[in-house]
Amino acid sequence: MLFFVPTPIGNLLDVSLHTLMVFNKCQVILCEDTRVTKKLLTLLLRNDLIQQYYPNINPKEKQFISFHSHNQEDFLKNVGKDFFTQDIAFCTDAGMPNISDPGALLLRYMREHSIDYEVVLGGGAFSHAFVCSGLEGAFYFGGFLAHKQHDRQRYLKSLLEYHNEMHIILYESPKRLRESLGDIALIMPHSTLFIYKELTKLYETEIIGTAQEILNKLPSSIKGEYCIIIQKDSKNLSSETSNTQQILRLNQDDILALDIQPKQKAKLLAQVSEKSIKEWYAILTQR
Repeated sequence: MLFFVPTPIGNLLDVSLHTLMVFNKCQVILCEDTRVTKKLLTLLLRNDLIQQYYPNINPKEKQFISFHSHNQEDFLKNVGKDFFTQDIAFCTDAGMPNISDPGALLLRYMREHSIDYEVVLGGGAFSHAFVCSGLEGAFYFGGFLAHKQHDRQRYLKSLLEYHNEMHIILYESPKRLRESLGDIALIMPHSTLFIYKELTKLYETEIIGTAQEILNKLPSSIKGEYCIIIQKDSKNLSSETSNTQQILRLNQDDILALDIQPKQKAKLLAQVSEKSIKEWYAILTQR
């Protein structure tokens, strides 16, 4: 039997009794990062109640096996069905498996091979952030944005089609947060954003404003993953022509004021002017 197990996204007290019961009974744990899961069980065991009622979660008594996006296909090709005759827990570093994390391929394998499995109920950063925002109604969860700016902008433009009907929830890494907010400022300049960091932790952070306003509020050093909620905007239109008009709402001065790297800024400026990216980059680096 395989259990898909949620883990706390921050505060360890959010761990469920069901999760503790699974960790307590399973000797084998498939996990995204063995170091992270070992640390989680070690910290949980420091709680007196957990130590009393779930003593078998001790990581010293477990077998941890790495299962992540880079090795999952090879793992499933080589593993036999007999491996799953024992009780096994599968978890990612934080939150629910399968949601912007590994797990979907594993679940399909279990289903295709008629192997018993159970998905333990749990929460994630995107649902918690949505509750914290105070918004209501339908939302679209898009996971992590693309790494490349061209792909990211094309995707954000496609979201305009139904942005007038639902909120948009995205994840972003600290490395690309400024660039992604710059793209949102270009494509959805008047939309209200809610961004969250360190959810459920001591230093949980919420920033509300337009993408450009939030860029101006960001600290110089950005750490940790962020959850971005873009509030629905009934003023957004869905046609391709309207998309172009929406993008052109920011002028050169607006883009020049964005707190993003010269390379990204040059790409944006080239879209609203007759100068090339190369010309704009030369201008920006000489300022």
